[in-house]
Amino acid sequence: MLLNLNISNFAVFEKESIYFSKGFNVFTGETGAGKSILIEALYMILGERASKDLIRKGKKSAFIEAVFEISDNVKLNSFLRDNNLEMEDDFLIISREILENGKSINKVNSRAVPLNTLKIISTYLIDIYDQFGHASLFKKENHIILLDSIIQKEISPLLEQYSLLYKNYNKLTEEVINLEKKLINKDMKIEQLQYELNEIEDAALIENEEENLLKEIKRLSNVQEIKKAMYEIINTLNYNDNSVINNLNQIYSILNKINNFDEALSDYIPKADILLEELRDFLYDLTGYSDSLEVDEEKLSLIEKRVSLINRLKRKYGYSIEKILEYKNNSYEELELLKGLESKLTALINEKSELNNLLMKAAENITASRKKAAELLEREILKELSDLNMKNIRFKTELLKKSEFSPDGIDSVEFLISTNVGSDLNSVHKVISGGEASRIMLAFKKIMSDSDSIDTLVFDEIDAGISGKTAQMAGIKMKFISANHQVICVTHSPQIASISKNHFLIEKKVIDNNTYSTINKLSGDTQIKEIARLLSGMKITEKSLSNAIELIEFSNNI
Repeated sequence: MLLNLNISNFAVFEKESIYFSKGFNVFTGETGAGKSILIEALYMILGERASKDLIRKGKKSAFIEAVFEISDNVKLNSFLRDNNLEMEDDFLIISREILENGKSINKVNSRAVPLNTLKIISTYLIDIYDQFGHASLFKKENHIILLDSIIQKEISPLLEQYSLLYKNYNKLTEEVINLEKKLINKDMKIEQLQYELNEIEDAALIENEEENLLKEIKRLSNVQEIKKAMYEIINTLNYNDNSVINNLNQIYSILNKINNFDEALSDYIPKADILLEELRDFLYDLTGYSDSLEVDEEKLSLIEKRVSLINRLKRKYGYSIEKILEYKNNSYEELELLKGLESKLTALINEKSELNNLLMKAAENITASRKKAAELLEREILKELSDLNMKNIRFKTELLKKSEFSPDGIDSVEFLISTNVGSDLNSVHKVISGGEASRIMLAFKKIMSDSDSIDTLVFDEIDAGISGKTAQMAGIKMKFISANHQVICVTHSPQIASISKNHFLIEKKVIDNNTYSTINKLSGDTQIKEIARLLSGMKITEKSLSNAIELIEFSNNI
């Protein structure tokens, strides 16, 4: 609910604070007094684009601030929490400062926010209607929303159940489509995968094989160099005058000669013997290995071909043997999947068919509820419009079945109307005039007042084109709406103004060649005088005062 609105240097308003009440609030005033500016200020709060032309002449900026009580607004509170817009004591404060350059500083609870955030917040707070501003209300795509709102409690669990089935149905449909796409080239893909698997399996790859093969290539490619080096080593060990073995034999002989002179030397003779024996074994092994070395061109060729095969497979399936084997495992799994694709698709199609039946039943339950709501709406709309002096009107809610499921069911809803005797039914937005639209919109709001979640409804001069008893009935219906909502109405109608207990007067004054508009709450005599002015014009007479009192007393008994 809107608690108060503070305006500074905004058009004709220098500094005004308006404190709103629950229920029915009415604003009246002469033409040009600033009523439209008040509505403009509310539009600014709701996120409409600002204009520097709205800044009061001689001032550098304009400021608008609105305070809302939102303790019961569950959806809005959730949005504010999700966007870290903290509140204090269940109050929401929205402010906008319009600067000379046309830009504006937008704040929610003292925190700067982009204009788009402000627009989203506004959808939870206020609806503004004027005699030409109901286009959205009568757009065909909104008709189903309006119809559902009448039976919100009944239809919400049905829509919730349907929505869950619809999501599962769409998910399953997507799976079926994807499988069908795979089936298109299934045989070709199976053939390709089988070829690749055979190619990899025929290669009989072993982990770390490539490293060992490269070592063997290196060895076989350098056999001559190895044999030459081995020959030099063997000669050094045994086959020259100064060989290692000859020298060691000499040492052994010397030790044996002098052993008789020093018994301590006897410990060294066995060690020398061991060295000689190990050296002869080493020489034997080296000679054997050297003799075994041969240039094996055939073996080298086979190994090189093997390495070439591995490199080719690496280029096709991965940059290492490990990756090639990983590709093989994945391909095998895909192959098994493809082989079982048709049976899986058949199972999914059967599951989809079962889900389609459940979804259709859920949609038909929604349709049945909407048909009841449509009948109720048709009766109630005609009754409400008859009260508002639209007696020759015909109204029908057309429900057509869509060709496929949609997020809100299988129904296409459109409101059809005929405002003249003998005229055919046609879409609402094509038929109605501004004055008719106001009354139809008011009738809708009256019917939906119990289910409408918006706390504050603003009606801007929707009484245009009506007067007398019709205007009075419009006021009565707004008062009825105000039992569950805060209603703010800008009006020229004395009948509507007299029904409200919260009556504000907007007055324009000229002081020192400057125009000022002020807003004051009326009561008692001041309200009587304003009602009298609305009845008779500028000249207030005793008769108009008497009529005003009578009108107020009558309204108090409604």
